[in-house]
Amino acid sequence: MHADLHTKDLATKKVWTERPKKNDPDAVKKVGRIRSFVFHPKEPRCVGFLIKRPDVALMFHRKDLFVAFNGFHIQDGDIVLNDDAGSKDKSACKALSINLDDCVIWVGLPAITQDGTQVGVVDDVAFSPETGRVTGVTLSQGATANTLLGRRTLGPEDICGFKRGMGTRLYMADDDDDGALGALLVKDSAKEVQLSEGVADKAGAATAVAADKAQKTVRRVKKKAKPKVKEASKAAGEAVQKGVYATGRQIGRTSGMFKNFKDEFKKGMNGQD
Repeated sequence: MHADLHTKDLATKKVWTERPKKNDPDAVKKVGRIRSFVFHPKEPRCVGFLIKRPDVALMFHRKDLFVAFNGFHIQDGDIVLNDDAGSKDKSACKALSINLDDCVIWVGLPAITQDGTQVGVVDDVAFSPETGRVTGVTLSQGATANTLLGRRTLGPEDICGFKRGMGTRLYMADDDDDGALGALLVKDSAKEVQLSEGVADKAGAATAVAADKAQKTVRRVKKKAKPKVKEASKAAGEAVQKGVYATGRQIGRTSGMFKNFKDEFKKGMNGQD
């Protein structure tokens, strides 16, 4: 069983195709770069990706090439297309029983719970290379929030699939055309998924570690001190303790500020005042 693939790891990678020659059986040719990953219109399943091919003579635009999720292999870190029937374009769509025009690009879609709460924007999707089944989705909260609070990663049990009539506008249409809207529908339980470790959490953890190390240092100094300098060591230890307390208190105030911001952000994400 192969490890899951991630759209973020493969995005914009160069794509090659094998072109065996009589004097060079390992020859390859560049096809283009991955433009976007394509997902089933109803199921949480990656069906393949689109390749942006270079224009002919730098003038004539070439149509993107569709490749099925199982129509390639990774060789030395590069993506190489399989020379199999049913791995590309119309033959791939027929093998997958899909209409490419009905399929969806998930990355960039808002993730909205069943009760209508937006919990982020799709930033990365993990899927099985054997089946294309989605195994996880990482949501972005925005650049600043990602740094401070971290990201939210949902498991397959939290993901329902693409939903029309809600979310962001997918194409130009009249305002009353709900079919032009789309989002990744997730279960309400997604709101309870904890954000990955961000600066706010790390600040609090760093404060605790620093204080603990300072305490241990003081104890080692006291234990090794000779009797004739016992009083001096005691005085020095008290001074260090006071310094640690004062520093820890100041850092604690800072981490408290981060914590308050994190709590308020979570309340806002959950629709609370």
